[in-house]
Amino acid sequence: MSLAKAQNTRMKLPRAIFAIVPLAILLLPLGIYFADRATSGDEVARNVTVAGVSVGGMSRADATLAVEAHENRLRTSTGVFTLNGQTFKLSPLTITLQADVRTAIDAAFAARRDAGVLANLRSWLSSFSTPHEVPLALSFDADAIAHEIESWEREAIPNPAFNGGVAVIDGVIVPQYPRPGHSLDHAAARRLVVAEMSTLDKSGVTFEVLESTPILTAADIDVALQEMTRMVMASITLISTDVGFRVVFQPEHLVSAVRAELSADDTQLLTSFDPGRVLEILEPRRAEYEIAPVDAKFDIDIATDDFTIVPGRDGTLLDIDALVEEMKQASLGSGFGSFPLLVGSEPSFTTEDATAFTTLGPLAGFTTEHPGHEARVANIQTMADDVNGAIVLSGDEWSLNAYIGERTQAKGYIAAPVLIDGMPYCCDHPSNIGGGVSQFSTTLFNAVFFSCLEDVVHQPHSLYLSRYPMGREATLGLPNPDMRFKNNTDHPLVIATAYTETSITVKIYGDNGGLTCTDDTHEMEDVIEFGEELVADEEGELDPGQREKIRSGIDGFFVKVDRIVTYPDGSTEIDLRLTHRYRPLSEQYLVHPCEVTGEPVDCPVKLGSLLGITWEQALSRLEGVGLRAQKEPGFVDSPSQHNIVLTQSIAPGDWVQPGTVIRLTVGDYSS
Repeated sequence: MSLAKAQNTRMKLPRAIFAIVPLAILLLPLGIYFADRATSGDEVARNVTVAGVSVGGMSRADATLAVEAHENRLRTSTGVFTLNGQTFKLSPLTITLQADVRTAIDAAFAARRDAGVLANLRSWLSSFSTPHEVPLALSFDADAIAHEIESWEREAIPNPAFNGGVAVIDGVIVPQYPRPGHSLDHAAARRLVVAEMSTLDKSGVTFEVLESTPILTAADIDVALQEMTRMVMASITLISTDVGFRVVFQPEHLVSAVRAELSADDTQLLTSFDPGRVLEILEPRRAEYEIAPVDAKFDIDIATDDFTIVPGRDGTLLDIDALVEEMKQASLGSGFGSFPLLVGSEPSFTTEDATAFTTLGPLAGFTTEHPGHEARVANIQTMADDVNGAIVLSGDEWSLNAYIGERTQAKGYIAAPVLIDGMPYCCDHPSNIGGGVSQFSTTLFNAVFFSCLEDVVHQPHSLYLSRYPMGREATLGLPNPDMRFKNNTDHPLVIATAYTETSITVKIYGDNGGLTCTDDTHEMEDVIEFGEELVADEEGELDPGQREKIRSGIDGFFVKVDRIVTYPDGSTEIDLRLTHRYRPLSEQYLVHPCEVTGEPVDCPVKLGSLLGITWEQALSRLEGVGLRAQKEPGFVDSPSQHNIVLTQSIAPGDWVQPGTVIRLTVGDYSS
């Protein structure tokens, strides 16, 4: 290399170094920044405080504990307030001090985390010199503060100013005239209390007592008194023609509700009726004027399949503000007025909805028979009346239990026999109220079955009852078993019911696209014949050897039922395969307790007559039936009576336990 080139190279190296060093110095803070950010992503940024509590560099859990500790210190920091020379202490717990710690911690974590690298870098650099304060929102019970201030005012101000009013005391309207005096500015006092209780550095607060002159005059009180007196002098009558509701407010009702209140600006005394008291007076009759919406219905004649639309009706709500104003106008006027109501919710199925459905026709119906004049029949007919006209919209699932609700005596249901755990039972169980309605559920299920509707839930009885179709029936309980199906058609369905003294019929109307359904009920399988069960006669009405049938037996078996759907084009398929196993039920006989095991055990013996036979014959008879004999001599005058039984201690025909000793008097002839 030439000398000139070497010198030139040595001159370029210092220049390159001088260019790189400033760049390195500039990039150094960026490296520190990125390293700092990478290691503190789960911590509050540097130099951040919440209500003066340093949380910078803390995890969320530690920061939360630190701020909660500050909240706890605030809750134990008592405030001291002075009014008219008297001192009052206030605990933060009395006014329910609470801090929104979570929101403050969220804000602390968001601090100095700006959008963009440059903004974040600026925030990071400022964190070394400038603190970032996050406020801690505190809340208090405003009513509790107002109560405390009012109690301090009553205790510390002997001559409080009174703006006047009219009160009702023991049913008498009493004027209360205004008077000047001293008072406290309650709004300003509330602000001072909140400010003092929000800090740990409490210095005490002294309230200013103000000279106060009432705005109202005695004349204002007299005007209100006269108007209130007129408002309660006579009864008033309000009428709603919309729902046919009429109510009469007697003077004693009116005087309990009338009131006089200051206007918002405290410049007037306004008379009215108290809405809360008026609602109390009307509460017993609420159901008469606040009416739930009523769905439109279809009134269907099952015999002819003709139907008419019963219009629906919107619900009504009481307009309480308009009502108390109407009461005032009526009381100061003619004594009559309207009872104002608001339009409530509209029915879920409106009259317009009903008129839009023109394709309703009979799908299928089903009838089951029952004996007449039984308690269960009343329940079946009550449920039929409740369900009649029920509408199931397209795609909806319909539950019989949800539609009917609890079966209660108030709804017209009575006690009747039911099956509980597979056994007939009557009638002091809660399930007995409404007993027998499984027959309605079964009848409805079959109408659903043959209407080609989707079966969602049903449960056959545990025992086979001959009045129901084998394998195609549905028991009902509350809350379960239930009978539910889905309207899988494109049109609404209507359930119609009818009954006679000995039958119940359910028919479903709609449009299933021309489908028809039939059943294929298979033969019984795996039949289990019922056995015999003996029940002890605890009443003592049966003698050994006698029995009384108290329950017929039922065989158990397994059965299959298929539903066959026929489509408009004539094709068929099986779309529902039902299977069920019925339990057997033993046949019951009432027997003497000694025979309840099937084999007589220590049964009592019916004692026959032993008179007139020899002692040996009597002894043999008694020993033959498990009895014992005791011989007692009885002197006789004739040899023909010698060794003959003359008397027995237990009369013939009586029942005696085995081992009983029978005392016999036996003739003893001596020459």
